[in-house]
Amino acid sequence: MTHTETQPRDKYQQTLLDYYEEEVMGEAYFHALAEHIDGDGVADKLHLLGEVERCAAQAVEPLLTKHKLKPRDRAALLSEGTLHIAAHKDYEWQDFVAYMVVRYPGYVDDFEALERLAPVEDLPRLKVLTKHEVVAIEFAVKEAAGDPDSTALLQTYIDECADLR
Repeated sequence: MTHTETQPRDKYQQTLLDYYEEEVMGEAYFHALAEHIDGDGVADKLHLLGEVERCAAQAVEPLLTKHKLKPRDRAALLSEGTLHIAAHKDYEWQDFVAYMVVRYPGYVDDFEALERLAPVEDLPRLKVLTKHEVVAIEFAVKEAAGDPDSTALLQTYIDECADLR
């Protein structure tokens, strides 16, 4: 089989494409989850997490272009992302935050593994991708501790991503 513009040529490219699509789905996931988990300011926090996911995806879009990778349709990815709330939509906020603290470090490991596969020139944008997960975890830790400024890291990340465009 020959490779076309839309077919990844190696593990790095396939993983990059997969992770990009997961970030787009993650954006929709957090925005949809905001409609289900109650709490003072919780919806705003979940929307911020959705924006962090959007920024992470946008940070690696130039790499998709560079490697001639074509993701699935954005609208389809967003629609699919909303379906993933089923497992978490009935969580209490603090239970969801605790879930993030336990589950999300594994994603950092995944992103760091992607960095190890990458050409060196792709690393700056991949580090932005990895950082989004780090700030989400730091947010969750601060949120669990009751830090009233827990969202500052999320907003800083969003602002830094805007500078990439």
